[in-house]
Amino acid sequence: MAGADTVTTTSIRAAQPGQAFRTTMTVLRLLFGLHFLVNGANFFFPFFSIAPPHSPMALMVMHALVTSGLFNFAKTTEVVVGVALLSNRFVPLALVLAFPVACIIAYVDVVLIGTLFGGWVLGGGTLLLNAALLLGYLRYYRPMLTMRSAPDLA
Repeated sequence: MAGADTVTTTSIRAAQPGQAFRTTMTVLRLLFGLHFLVNGANFFFPFFSIAPPHSPMALMVMHALVTSGLFNFAKTTEVVVGVALLSNRFVPLALVLAFPVACIIAYVDVVLIGTLFGGWVLGGGTLLLNAALLLGYLRYYRPMLTMRSAPDLA
């Protein structure tokens, strides 16, 4: 009878379909949320320094973002998205709000700065995490992907 009480790894996986996917998405959501919250909060309450980019073009883009007020908006978005993702509230909306910020981060870091860690890992990683999470939550976006639609007040 000892064999009947033994639980195998296969039976655990079969009993919980999709558990590995959900766990992976949860870990990615928490990593992305923490990344956004820390980097956004660091702008308002500096607790670690960020060296200015060495690329003249990156400096010009960053200067334009700061003087136009878009940098404040992006950092506020990072904080709001980070809190939403860490608290598991409004996650699909937060991921959509994060995407334009992640695209700008990736562009500046990968294209304009282009270093391995500061560019490809941080910038590319930010966009990759955001894209992976968007795909993971695709079922929430499917209604918006309707080819033909009509306005409705209902």
